[in-house]
Amino acid sequence: MSNDRVRLFADRVALHFRVSRKWAVGEDTLRIRPVRAAVNPPSRLLLLVAITLAYGSSAWSDDAFYQGKRITIFIGTQSGGSMVAARIISQYLGNYIPGHPSVSVQPMLGGAHMVATNYVFNIAKPDGLTLLAANPNVAIAQLVKEEAVRFDVTKFAWIGSSGSDGVVLTVRQDLPYHTFEQVQQADRELLVGTTAVGSNAYDFPLLLKEFAGAKFKLVSGYPANPDIVLAIERKEVDVWAAFAASVRPVVQQGTVRPLIRANVPSPGFEHLPVDETFATNPVGKSLMAIKATPLAIGRALATSPGVAPDRINLLRNALAAALRDAQLQADFRKSQIDFSHISGDEVLRGFQSLMRQGLKVQQDLVRYLKFGG
Repeated sequence: MSNDRVRLFADRVALHFRVSRKWAVGEDTLRIRPVRAAVNPPSRLLLLVAITLAYGSSAWSDDAFYQGKRITIFIGTQSGGSMVAARIISQYLGNYIPGHPSVSVQPMLGGAHMVATNYVFNIAKPDGLTLLAANPNVAIAQLVKEEAVRFDVTKFAWIGSSGSDGVVLTVRQDLPYHTFEQVQQADRELLVGTTAVGSNAYDFPLLLKEFAGAKFKLVSGYPANPDIVLAIERKEVDVWAAFAASVRPVVQQGTVRPLIRANVPSPGFEHLPVDETFATNPVGKSLMAIKATPLAIGRALATSPGVAPDRINLLRNALAAALRDAQLQADFRKSQIDFSHISGDEVLRGFQSLMRQGLKVQQDLVRYLKFGG
């Protein structure tokens, strides 16, 4: 029960017991005098009990709603750091929600996360049982008015984020390139394995090719990052870019060498040069900075527009509490995923800032960056 409904209920109860004022005319005078009608002690007790029950019913209703229910987290991928993080969160989130619902993760592939995003925004029932493990890059699709967009990132009910994640570009370990400058001076085009157009795996090397002199040829169409890693191992492609959480274990295996990163730092890769420093003109630098904004938002969770505010706050508090759980933190560290709590309000402000781009910037985005699946 919302606070407004609680207050309305209490007011209605109080109405039956309210002290009234009656006006009477004395028998021996025309002076009007007020007369109070007394409220007896049992009535006062009933009033207090009614108000207490009304306010207490709010917490009880949330318990009753989530008891025995399942929360489903939809995500537009089936592998990588985002999926691992979503699965870890799903194991702990229910512990901090009244009624302790079960929580599961359900991949919904297609359109570089757009299918899952459209589903949660438009189709899922707004009851707090459906969440989206968002890829914040979908905001770029909205910004460039991609035809398949059926959502508004500023209208989602953002629960929070489990932390930002930078992008790192790597080269095959056996190749003789140890710096990005050497890639710029390469005597041939290096083949870059990428997933969908509009993903970090595609856009990050594309901008380096267009604005930083990287000798790249992009090979798109790989279903997911593990497929690119397999292609790297088979020496079918030379270069790969992805979230730091996905890149880190492959670097540690000795399969690839990190060369350059986006402006959002990640532990272990802080020493790498930033893409913006190699931009040869202001347009390129601006586009690189815009692409970094979703990285700072990170692994955000949302629920559908229209979910009751009390339930949104409950989910926000649950995520914050889960991210303080020592066992969850141990699982993140074991998976080599950086984590931190970013509030739902911070996530929303990040998207609002990203969407406030001028017409010229939007035109540049449309020209150089595409979005699709």
